Amino acid sequence: MECPLYEKIANQIEQQVHEGIFLPGAKIPSVRKSSKQMNVSVATVLQAYSLLEDRGVIKARPQKGYFVQEHKLLHAEALKITPTVNEVSTHTMLRRLLHVSQDDNIIQFGAAIPNSQFLPIRQLQRSVGRLMRLEPEICAAYEFTPGSPNLRRQIAIRMLDSGCQLQPDDITITLGCQNAIMLSLQAVAQAGDTIAIESPTYHGVLQAIEVLKLKAIEIPCSADAGMDLDLLEKAAKKWPIKACVVTPNNQNPVGATLSYQARQRIIGLSLAFGFTLIEDDVYGELSYRDKRERALKADDKHNTVIYCSSFSKSIAPGFRIGWIVGGRFQDKIEHYAYVQSLAIPTLTQTAIANFLENGAYDRHLRKTRLTYQDNLARCQSLIAEHFPKGTQTSNPNGGFLLWVTLPKTVDAMALHAQALDNDIGILPGLAFSLTGQFHHHFRLNYALNWDNKTDAALKTLGQLCQIGK
Repeated sequence: MECPLYEKIANQIEQQVHEGIFLPGAKIPSVRKSSKQMNVSVATVLQAYSLLEDRGVIKARPQKGYFVQEHKLLHAEALKITPTVNEVSTHTMLRRLLHVSQDDNIIQFGAAIPNSQFLPIRQLQRSVGRLMRLEPEICAAYEFTPGSPNLRRQIAIRMLDSGCQLQPDDITITLGCQNAIMLSLQAVAQAGDTIAIESPTYHGVLQAIEVLKLKAIEIPCSADAGMDLDLLEKAAKKWPIKACVVTPNNQNPVGATLSYQARQRIIGLSLAFGFTLIEDDVYGELSYRDKRERALKADDKHNTVIYCSSFSKSIAPGFRIGWIVGGRFQDKIEHYAYVQSLAIPTLTQTAIANFLENGAYDRHLRKTRLTYQDNLARCQSLIAEHFPKGTQTSNPNGGFLLWVTLPKTVDAMALHAQALDNDIGILPGLAFSLTGQFHHHFRLNYALNWDNKTDAALKTLGQLCQIGK
């Protein structure tokens, strides 16, 4: 069967790119110019260019035109992986996309924030109330960096489950995991340096790279295997990578967990090529398996892995309590932490330390993990029933985030706009890359109070996808 005209045009332009007629980063003819050159309609050219965008061959820049991608994310070859500086502000897009997380009238599939029913609010309320009654001066006192000794001791005890043998002095308390990642990048890199990241990746990493004026090499990350380590190795041979940010357990957004072999290999690559591993393990304790997944830091024999985590996904997002194990960068990280925030709120540190000490946290985690597993199964079943044929989902073994891949005919940004009109929030795939990828993907949070209203919202999303086709 003969392919459509727009596909022929797309194939022709892609061939010209491979032949070097249009070089990486070069502007291709405008839609109107191509329309005249090829004697076809503007609509046909737009279809061709849209197909090329989906293939990762070209990229649209607002008010500038279409440009050849400097690397192809989904079909990357070593020589086509190129450091990228963000051109369209990730912060601007996320501010627009995430503001809905504050609206109680919207079903919150978009933000990675668990519903309050999955947080130990009553226990924390009792703990805070007791502290306020018995130790009211605690609210007025500074807890200077590196943070509460008792909390750091409790974290060191908890991290035994991840395979890490730590002392409290190895740990610095931070304002959440995002702050820990920022401090890590500041400690190991300067403006203009190159960082390897997963793609898709947590949008907070992209924002940190943007603010710190770093370059990023996006390494494809699959739901089954995680980061493509063959491509990471090829990239490291070509570019002077200073650090690699990786989430080995329940990666956000695709849910991947690295195998034992992959963990050993990525540590080996970091030593061979001299780059620092920055481990984001914020979902590590939310594994559905009987035993918590091992941290990369546990196998860090040379003290070069920086470990970052927080209690924002499991205890209290609003408390903003995270921590960092900086290894050989610890002194530098503590200095930056002190300069930037001076101290971390004493009340919240003490309340969480008390909660960890009394053993309630493990009971809370066991119950929460079981509910998340039930929600995941329900969510996947509804998507299979109500979304267009060809829709695929990840199959995470922990956390509460689902990566949804839609048919190529459905645009996630358009779906996002339509969903908001129906009081439903999702986070489109564009938020997880600096290079305009993942047009047909979105992330879905299933840590919700799942009821008939939630079911109806997911069914509506599926109907909107059918309309979008």
